[in-house]
Amino acid sequence: MDKMRKTFFASATIVVVLLVGLWGVDLQGTLAVGELTDEHIGKTVCVDGEVKTGTLCMLNNGSTVIFTMTDGYNEINVSYSKPQPVNLQDGMPVTVTGTMLSDRTIDAHRILSECPSKYETENATLNTTLKSIQ
Repeated sequence: MDKMRKTFFASATIVVVLLVGLWGVDLQGTLAVGELTDEHIGKTVCVDGEVKTGTLCMLNNGSTVIFTMTDGYNEINVSYSKPQPVNLQDGMPVTVTGTMLSDRTIDAHRILSECPSKYETENATLNTTLKSIQ
């Protein structure tokens, strides 16, 4: 009986660790911008794309960031009501998680961007222009 009890507690511990480790992990995967349809309106989506050059703007003294995300063919607007993430720049690949609204806008609550140094060469630096709208 003692060996059976140990096996049960070990198995239960493994299950709890797996559940805690997977908590908050998006198991539905990510979508490309072109895969978004009206069926996604009102739902939480996770979308891969890049920040369209020239569309990155700050509103309300920097407390809101807006930009257009593209996959090269399709576009969707993104609104993020938090300060701009440090790595967010024009032309950068991003993954946006948020609620898709009926006006083809994602109300983002998480933005992941890649490190800009990955896209720099030895002789060139990454230049961006950030517009601020008051």
